[in-house]
Amino acid sequence: MRLESRDVALEGLAAELEGLRIAHLSDFHLGVPGRTTHAVEAAVDWIERRQPDLTLVSGDLLTRARGEETLRRLLPRLPNAYGILGNHDLAISRDPFVERTFLRDLSPVRLLSDEGVTIDTRGRMYIAGADPRSKWVKSRPQLRDLAVGRDEADLRILILHYPDLVRGLPRDAFDLIVAGHMHDGQICVPYPGGKLRLAHPRAPYWHGLYRTHGGVMHVSAGLGTTFVPFRFAARPEATELVLQGAV
Repeated sequence: MRLESRDVALEGLAAELEGLRIAHLSDFHLGVPGRTTHAVEAAVDWIERRQPDLTLVSGDLLTRARGEETLRRLLPRLPNAYGILGNHDLAISRDPFVERTFLRDLSPVRLLSDEGVTIDTRGRMYIAGADPRSKWVKSRPQLRDLAVGRDEADLRILILHYPDLVRGLPRDAFDLIVAGHMHDGQICVPYPGGKLRLAHPRAPYWHGLYRTHGGVMHVSAGLGTTFVPFRFAARPEATELVLQGAV
């Protein structure tokens, strides 16, 4: 399992936000067999010890309803947390294990669904979260409607489940974007200098930091699994993003 802190350089970062620590978690997939629960508990333990300024959760919390008791026990331990749902939470998946869990609230984690909030934490921060159904349902609000200008917040953050949705953003829409869904391929075949990801092999974003036209994006490898209850050459992870001004 990977528990790591990563520096993230952002253009125009306000001086008071230098060193701001943001924990990013994704893809718990609780309620299925395997080591998923152990990985999620280890990640929450680590974040609780580090006490970041902000915690962001980018969806797919449950695969089956029997994981909800564990989820409710762990969520209150995440400091200053905001999150979204993923496709598994809504049973939008070909995964044979998935069942709709009807999550409606993640208290005390603030659930964002095609909406944004402004908070004051070492500066004025705007945090928006996209409902995963926006990927298919054209009548839902578009991602561009969630964006705000630089004059409206010192730091603009977007939580996505699907990283490829970043392509629908206007240029410079957000300073930081976090996403999940990809599991870093979950089952991979390593080769010298890289690896073949068997899940979504043609995807543009798998894992790590990307500089996109819509903002700097971090894609988490997540903590759980889908379809089969194991990973290979794609370790589960929790990440602390430490903001730095771009030089």
